[in-house]
Order: sequence, then structure tokens, then C-alpha cells
Amino acid sequence: MKASIEQLEAYTAELPAEAVKAKYGLTHLARLSANESVFGPSPKVGAAIKAVADDVLNYYPDGQATLLRDAVAKLDQVAPDNLIFGAGADELIQLLTRTILTPGSNIIVPKPTFGEYALHAQIEEADTKRVPVDEATGHVDFAALLAAVDDHTAMIIVANPNNPTGVFEEPATIIEFLQKLPQTVTLIVDEAYYDFVDQPGASVAPYVAQYENLVVLRTLSKAYGIANLRVGYGIMQDPLYTALQAVRLPYNLSTYQIAGGTAAIEDQAYLKTVTAQIKVERAKWQAFLAANDIRFYESQANFIWMRVGDTKKVGAELLAQGFQVNDRLNPEWIRIAIGTPEDNAKLQVTLLAILQTL
Repeated sequence: MKASIEQLEAYTAELPAEAVKAKYGLTHLARLSANESVFGPSPKVGAAIKAVADDVLNYYPDGQATLLRDAVAKLDQVAPDNLIFGAGADELIQLLTRTILTPGSNIIVPKPTFGEYALHAQIEEADTKRVPVDEATGHVDFAALLAAVDDHTAMIIVANPNNPTGVFEEPATIIEFLQKLPQTVTLIVDEAYYDFVDQPGASVAPYVAQYENLVVLRTLSKAYGIANLRVGYGIMQDPLYTALQAVRLPYNLSTYQIAGGTAAIEDQAYLKTVTAQIKVERAKWQAFLAANDIRFYESQANFIWMRVGDTKKVGAELLAQGFQVNDRLNPEWIRIAIGTPEDNAKLQVTLLAILQTL
């Protein structure tokens, strides 16, 4: 066994909702810990899955996910042969690190950010350099990222908006940074939450055709509300496209994933309804935090990163009162996904009461 594998700690999933409700005697639990969509998917998703005939079960699915590929290519205005599909963006991260990283190489990421980047680097026996975000604003320190590049740097990953901070970086800033990187360094921009950004033109995807060392990742788990289906994709050009097609498993998406994912992509009207609701609730949340002097970073995602002090105590108190949030990322900062208007209003009152007792 690889030494790097021996040192890994298995991901500890949270208790299922029904188990939490039974433990605390709850009739309602607001699951706000994993940035899932509380509004669910388009009704067309379920209909598309139910429409899949049973006689497909004994045959392998379309290994190229053609229906989904064509729908995404049309939506994102990219070439179909620039798209790689996987079980969420997670599989794409795994494929990229497997393809690019070698023992002794390194990746550079902001700190804090999504922990899976470093996890997969460790599996490939590569090092992770973590560059702190700007403490005052939460913005990525691109100058420091660039200064951290050395002869062993193979990859830089920037989530935009960043997870867990929610802070958004302008595409022009990212491309300016990319232009300063050596061609041997691949820049991966994880746009899992870009659908929630207020401004148009929030993606760097249009630039993929110009830069061989730029990759954009997307997921349908967040704004599209199909986390359980596990559908994600990457936008890239050759030579990475051909390499990842060779590395990925040939039938990594089932017919049900392809059908449901395609239906979700094609219902942009529903997506806009969901993201509009999130933006309204996000604004209410940030106004509440500002009015009560609770420190937070300006979010452009479907969650907010806020400083509460004793994170574990606050998280435990919230859970006991029916609010499951992420208290595992930092001893002082907590991440709360944006819920329904009713849950948000109750959570704000509950959070304030808890903080006043600390």
C-alpha cells in the first residue's frame, strides 16, 4: 500500500436526517451543511428518469453521454469534444490529479478551500502548498499564488466562488493570473457555484479554447439540485481532453444520470427561478449578519462563511434545535448553506440567541 494512502483519514459522513431527528426528538431538520439545494431539481428531471425504459438495465449506458454532452455544449457554447463527464465534479478532480500529478510534484491552492483538492494530491504522492486568502476580504491572493510556483508545480486549483468562503473572483483577474503562469502549470477553475453569482459573464469557460492549460469544472449537484444523481463535467482542450478520456472509466454515467442531467440542463427557466430565490435569501442573510456585527465574507454562492467563535459548540447547539450546519472546517468560522425563507428566518433568531450566551 502507498504510504500516502496509509495516512489518509476516511471521510466521516453526517448522520442521516432521520437519525438526527430521532436523536434530538425533532419533527423538522434543516439540512444546511453540504450546500445542497433546498429547492430540489426541476420537475422535468424526475419525469425524464421515469421515462427511461426498463430494457436498458441489462446493457451498458452511452459511454459518451451524448444527449448530455450536446445539451451542455449548446448551453455553454463550447465544442462537444471539449467536455468530460463524471460522477460529480469530484470524479473530474480525481481524473485530473491522476493524469497530471507525479510523486514529488505539487499543487497550489488558496486557504481555506475545498479539501478534496489536497486529498487527491496526497493520493498521487504530490505536495499541497496552501496560500492564505486575504484575511480582511477573503479574496484569493493571486500574487502570493504566483510567488509559490516552483519547478515542481504542476497544478493550481481555484474554486470560484470559493468554498467555504463564498468569495467571487473576477474572470479578468483569473485570466491575467493564468497569463503569468508557465505553460507547464495547469490552472483548474472549479465553478461549482458560479450559477449563484450576481453578475453576468462570471465564468472563465469562454477562455478554454485559447489556453491549453486552463480547465473549468462544473457540477449539477448545487444550483440544479441533483446532488444524488452525481453529475459533473469538465471543460478542457487537448492534450488534456484526450488524456482524460483515456483515463476515465468508459461507462461512468448511467442512463438515468444522463437522462436526469440532460433534463436539468435544458430547464434553464427553473434554474433561474432557484438562483433568484437564493440571491434574495443571501441578501437577507448578509444584512442580518451586518446588523448584528457577526463577521462574514461577502458571498456569491449558496452558502455563507461566518465567524461565530466556538464553532463546535455553536454547531452542536444548532443541531439540537434542528439546524444541521458545517462546523468541521475551522475552529471559529462556520459555513451555513442558504435554506428556505422559513428556515433562514428561524435559524437567524436561533443563532443570535446562541451567540449571546457565549
